Amino acid sequence: MTTWSEQLVPLHDLQSQHQALARDYVALQAEWQRQKQAASNWLERRGDELQAEAAEQKKAETLQRIFYRIAERATANLSFYEFLQTVHGLLGELLYARNCYVCLYDAQSNTKDFPYYVDERDGDRLQLSHVPYRRGLTEFVLRTAKPQLIDAARLQQLQATGEITQGSGDMSFTSWLGVPMQIRGVTAGVLTVQGYEPSVHYDASDADLLSFVANHVSSAIERYQAIDELRKSEARYRLVIESVGVGVVVVQAGRMVFANPSMVRIVGHPLDYLLSNHFTATIHPDDVAQVVERHQRRLRNEPVETNYGFRVITQGGDIRWLDLSAVKIEWGAADATLMFVVDATARMQAEQTRRVALQKQGELNDMKSRFIAMASHEFRTPLATIHGSVELLRHYQNRLRPEQKAEALKKIDDAVHRMTRMLENVLLIGRADAGQLEFNPQALAVTRFCLGLIDELRSSMAVRCDKVKLVLDLPPSDLELWLDETLLRNILGNLLGNALKYTPDGKTVFFTLQVGTDSLDIKVADEGIGIPEADLPRLFESFQRASNVGTIAGTGLGLSIVRDSVTWHKGSIEVTSQVNRGSCFSVVLPTKILTPNHQGTS
Repeated sequence: MTTWSEQLVPLHDLQSQHQALARDYVALQAEWQRQKQAASNWLERRGDELQAEAAEQKKAETLQRIFYRIAERATANLSFYEFLQTVHGLLGELLYARNCYVCLYDAQSNTKDFPYYVDERDGDRLQLSHVPYRRGLTEFVLRTAKPQLIDAARLQQLQATGEITQGSGDMSFTSWLGVPMQIRGVTAGVLTVQGYEPSVHYDASDADLLSFVANHVSSAIERYQAIDELRKSEARYRLVIESVGVGVVVVQAGRMVFANPSMVRIVGHPLDYLLSNHFTATIHPDDVAQVVERHQRRLRNEPVETNYGFRVITQGGDIRWLDLSAVKIEWGAADATLMFVVDATARMQAEQTRRVALQKQGELNDMKSRFIAMASHEFRTPLATIHGSVELLRHYQNRLRPEQKAEALKKIDDAVHRMTRMLENVLLIGRADAGQLEFNPQALAVTRFCLGLIDELRSSMAVRCDKVKLVLDLPPSDLELWLDETLLRNILGNLLGNALKYTPDGKTVFFTLQVGTDSLDIKVADEGIGIPEADLPRLFESFQRASNVGTIAGTGLGLSIVRDSVTWHKGSIEVTSQVNRGSCFSVVLPTKILTPNHQGTS
C-alpha cells in the first residue's frame, strides 16, 4: 500500500511541469506579440508604399490628361486669352495656382507682354503689353533661364545682391514660382504661379510640374503666333485683292464663290447677281462655249491657253472685252479656278493706241503672273504645320531609350491624323452647340442616297464590310422625301459606321427604312458587343464611349453628331442594347412624301 508521502512525489513533478509550461506559454505569448507587431509594421509599410505608388500613378494619369487637354484646346479655335485661361484652370489640378500669369519677352524691342495676368491682389491690371525690361522677378527667370523658387527670405537676399530691384505688383507673397518657356529655340517667356497664404510653399517637384506644363504651353504659343502671322498675311493679301484694279474671281462648281470690287465694276453687274448665277451669266452668248470649254480643260489639268479674251454684256446692255488669265487652285478642300480679269474694251476700240496698250498689258501680265504665284502658295492649306507638334514632345521623354522615343513619336504622328479627323467633328459639334448648323431640306431620293452612302462605307471600311453581313430593307427607289441631305448623312453615316465597327466577324447588321404618312423611321441594328446599361444615359454626350469598347478606335463624337443632326431635323432617337447581344438605334424624322402614288416600302 502506497503511503501519503510517496504520493507527494508525483504531485511535485506535476507542479514543476505546470510551471515549465507556464513559462513556455509566456514565451510563446511574447513571440506571438513580436511577430504580430512585425506583421503590423510590414502591413503599414506596404500600405504606405501602395498609397505612394497609387498617388504617383494618379499624378501621372493627371499629367497625361492635362497635357492632352492643353494640346486639344490649343487647336480648338479659342482666343489666346481663352486658351491661357484654360491652362490656368488645368494648373489648379496639379498645384496651387490661384494666382497665375504668363509673360512673353520680345528680345528685339527688349519689352515684355503679359497676355494673361490673374492675381487675387493685383487683379488683372498688370495684363499689359510693351512693358519695359527691368530687374524684376520675371526678368530674373529670363536671365537665368532656370525655374526659380522664391519666398520672403530669398526675395530679401536677391534684393540685397541687386538681382531684383524693380519688382512690380504685390510683393507680399509667401511663395513664388516662375519657370522659363522656350519659344522657337530661345527663352522668350515665363509661366508663373504665386500664393499669399502662409500654407503655400512650392518645392522642386512643383517646379518640375510647372516646367512640364510650360513646355506644352510654349508649343501652343508658337502655334498661336504662327496663326497670328498667317492672319495678318491673309489680311494684307485680301486688302491687295480688294484694292487692285484687276478683277479677281474664284469659280467653283460652276459658280463664282468670290469676286472683288474691281470685278463688279468691270462686268457691270451687282455682286449678288454674280454670286447667285452661273459664272457664264454675264458672258456674251457667242463666247460662252469657248469659255466653258477652256474652263473644263483647266479643271482636268489639260493644256489650255494661259490668257485669252471674251466679251461680257453689262446690266445696261453694253458689250465689253475682257482679258482673262487663270490657274487651278484648291478652295475649301475642293478644286476651283482663280481668275484675273482685265477690261480690254478700250484697247480693242482704239487701234491708234494699240502699241501703248500692248506695252501696258505686258507689264500687267508680268504683275499678274507674280501675284498668281504668290496667291497660289498662300491658298494651299498648311496641313504640314500640324506635324510640328510631334517634334515638341521629344523634349519631354528624356528618360526613354532611343528606340522607345522613335516608337512613341510614331504613335504621336499617327494620332495627329486621327486628331485631324476628330477636330472636324469637334468643329461640327461646336457649330451645333452655337446654334450654327443649317437645316436645308430638299427633295431627296432616299434609297439612292442610302445606297451611295453604303458604297462609300464599303470603300472606307472595306475590311469590316467583308467580314460583316449587311441586310437592307429600303423604300422604293423612286421615292423622294423632304430631308436635309447633309444632316441625314451625319445620322446614317455614323450609325452604320458604328454598327460595322462594333459587330464581330460573321455577325449581321440590319439597316431598315420605313416611310409613314409624315415621318421616316430609321433602324440600325447589329449583333455586336452591345452597350452596358450604365453607359446608356450618357451615350450621346461628346467624347463619351461605352466602357466595353476595348481597343477599338473611336473619338466618342459620332453619336453626339447624330443627336444634333436629329434635333435639327426636329426628330427623335432611341437606343436599346444588351451586352454581347447587340444594339438597335431607332430614329424618327418628320418629313413629307414628294413622290405621288406611294404604295409603301419594299
